[in-house]
Amino acid sequence: YYFSGRTRRLLILIVIMATAFYIINDKEQKALDEANYENARKQFYKQQDHHERYTTLHHYNRPKGPTGQFVLQPVNEFTPAIVWLMSFPNSGTSFTMTMVARASNRSFATNYGDEVTAPDQPDSLSIYPRRPEGPFWAGMSGKIASPRELPDKFIITKTHCGSRCVECGPDQYIETPVMFLRRCTMGHARLTPGKNRRKYDVEYPPERVAKAIHLIRNPLHNIIARFHLEHRHRQYSNKTQWLDTHSNDAKGLHAWCRDLDKHYAAEDKEYFQNDIPKAPCHGEFYKWTQWHNLVHQSLDLIPHKVPILTVYYEDYSSNFNSTAKSILDFLELDVVGELREFTARSDYGGYFTPKEVEEIKKLVKDVATEQTWKEVKHYFDEKH
Repeated sequence: YYFSGRTRRLLILIVIMATAFYIINDKEQKALDEANYENARKQFYKQQDHHERYTTLHHYNRPKGPTGQFVLQPVNEFTPAIVWLMSFPNSGTSFTMTMVARASNRSFATNYGDEVTAPDQPDSLSIYPRRPEGPFWAGMSGKIASPRELPDKFIITKTHCGSRCVECGPDQYIETPVMFLRRCTMGHARLTPGKNRRKYDVEYPPERVAKAIHLIRNPLHNIIARFHLEHRHRQYSNKTQWLDTHSNDAKGLHAWCRDLDKHYAAEDKEYFQNDIPKAPCHGEFYKWTQWHNLVHQSLDLIPHKVPILTVYYEDYSSNFNSTAKSILDFLELDVVGELREFTARSDYGGYFTPKEVEEIKKLVKDVATEQTWKEVKHYFDEKH
């Protein structure tokens, strides 16, 4: 039998469309197959050096299939949505995370998988099962934290972003909003692609972030707390020679400041030229101010509008209930447990002289954007 030319072309077109439909649906089925996903993930890691950064950035917006919506579209995968807790280190991060978890009886997340991964756990648990880059949570095993389910809508997620190194000069801590934003998405995970568990650098697209909580602490107290943490690290490491010359008080803090200023003097001279700030620990206060500048500048780079809740660390002491409620409301979480009691240290007075505070104020004001200065200038109207 013979077909006309027009009929043959029609039959060929039908065969091509049917084949394409089968291939696309086969790909969708494989994407839905957890075993296939797990094998693919392990194969990826075997092929990569373990220092290679893993990301699905280029696979975030997947093409639509014949069903009208591909199975990995963000609308049906990224729940709960990420709410960054953006805080310069030592400004109340841990308290805020645990307060939210205990009050709501729901889990929190973090970019840093080591914090929520048990020693005998082969892989850090991503809040998104198909996305091993995280963020991560402790799961329901109870090995790291009390077992709590993931929230339904939004999950508070720890990130310290960039520009927060301690022993570093301007060459390292000066950052652009683009780099800062990328560092906000970076973290690490423990994964076992083969026989041995390894630590991997990971990152995810900033477009997944729905909201942000901006946590701010008095800059003087924040830097003092940074010194206290550094002192504890030296104690853990038994650095007796350093400890002998750096007592855990105002005298030790100033010795630490002088160490940093001296060590990075060459970089300071190159960056600041003849206008090196006179404030003690000027690098630390520069980092603190720049960090808060970059919070707003980096979030503005995300294509969609990111609502921001600004929280002051000191409000936990003066207005605890209303501050806690504002955070929980922002996360759309119900209070089902007791609010964690807040206890702040009260021994931060007297670390800086009035003249030093004036120099610190000058540095912060010079570096701060108009928005940042508006948010932090009240700290310099207080007695120290």
